[in-house]
Amino acid sequence: MVKYYMNEEINAEKVKVIQEWADRAKDDLESAEIILKESDNYEISTYHSHQAIEKIIKTALLKKGEKFKFIHDLNILFQQLMGGKADLSIVEKISYVNSLYPMLRYPAGDKITKEQAKKSLAIANQVFELINF
Repeated sequence: MVKYYMNEEINAEKVKVIQEWADRAKDDLESAEIILKESDNYEISTYHSHQAIEKIIKTALLKKGEKFKFIHDLNILFQQLMGGKADLSIVEKISYVNSLYPMLRYPAGDKITKEQAKKSLAIANQVFELINF
């Protein structure tokens, strides 16, 4: 009886953690949308699009019971999630957002454009639809 109770608590905690990841992914997606709509801070909007994709992929991995490295490389995370069975067009789109990441984290004189921010947000929304969140 005690063993059953412990398993229930462990499962409840797993569900809670997965929901926290999903909520944060949704918050990042919403932040990307608001920032893009309300300001010219395209870097931060794109950063939140990247974070939304990263966190929703990690949420899906957790739901599958898989462990993942705490990395920010969307290509590696998405490949782990899909096991090499993803449509090439979505892989290319995720690679696009991933390619912007160094500009988001490390100032080097390059700026993210409004078009790049819009494209990144659209891709983030596509990833959410693909993963069904």
